[in-house]
Amino acid sequence: MADEHTTDITPAQLIERLTVTLAPSRRTPLYEQLAHGIRQAIQRGDLAPGTMLPPEPDLAAYLGVSRQTVNHALTSLARHGHVMRRRGVGTVVVAPFIEQPLNELYSFVRTLNGQGRVASTRPLGYRITVDDVASPLLTEADDGLVLELSRLRLLDAEPFVVETTYLPLACAERIPPDRLAQEVLYDLLKEYCQIAITHAEETLRPITMVQRDAALLGLRAGDAAFLVERTSYAATQPIELRFSLIRGDRLRFRVHLEAANRTLSAD
Repeated sequence: MADEHTTDITPAQLIERLTVTLAPSRRTPLYEQLAHGIRQAIQRGDLAPGTMLPPEPDLAAYLGVSRQTVNHALTSLARHGHVMRRRGVGTVVVAPFIEQPLNELYSFVRTLNGQGRVASTRPLGYRITVDDVASPLLTEADDGLVLELSRLRLLDAEPFVVETTYLPLACAERIPPDRLAQEVLYDLLKEYCQIAITHAEETLRPITMVQRDAALLGLRAGDAAFLVERTSYAATQPIELRFSLIRGDRLRFRVHLEAANRTLSAD
């Protein structure tokens, strides 16, 4: 986490500070020293999210190191989520990852609030429809009516998740639309429908975004994202089908794994 001061430094100040951290006589490779110096500047708040780093050739010339050293350092930083590199654009400092534990049923809003971030929602619209997947799942009829609700979740006022949720119409029409568009769904299901979600099944897969979704998230078509599909249940009854398209550059998932009741050797 960054220190309290968040004043950006100038490129000249950055070069000066990085130069001091580099020592060819050390046993640590120069690219690791350079990556460490930039990472410290990010963690101190000297390099705020959105800051463009100097181009590789310029940075190498300023520091008196090879371009390969700079390339390895920036590649390492990108791999660990500190910067993003785009061909023809350059290297930009990015905000820290949001980490979502997968050990229990979770809510993105509560996760973000619990990590001290500001979560908000922008309604994208809703409609009553028949859906090839949601209708038979939630109503047990191929032509059963469901409510389709689309929302844009924001993290610190920046787009983070495009979310499409399906609910059985008989339940969804009891919930005021303005609350349904903004609040935690499971709380509303309990309050208006007397339904308590007991468990959910979820799949995650990486995808590349199409133009419409990329535009909503402030990214480009072809950028990486996670597609999370969740079916939520009250006991054995499916209640919700949700598709969440999440920025791949801002989120990582974490899960705690226990060994089976036998000794496992690493492959």
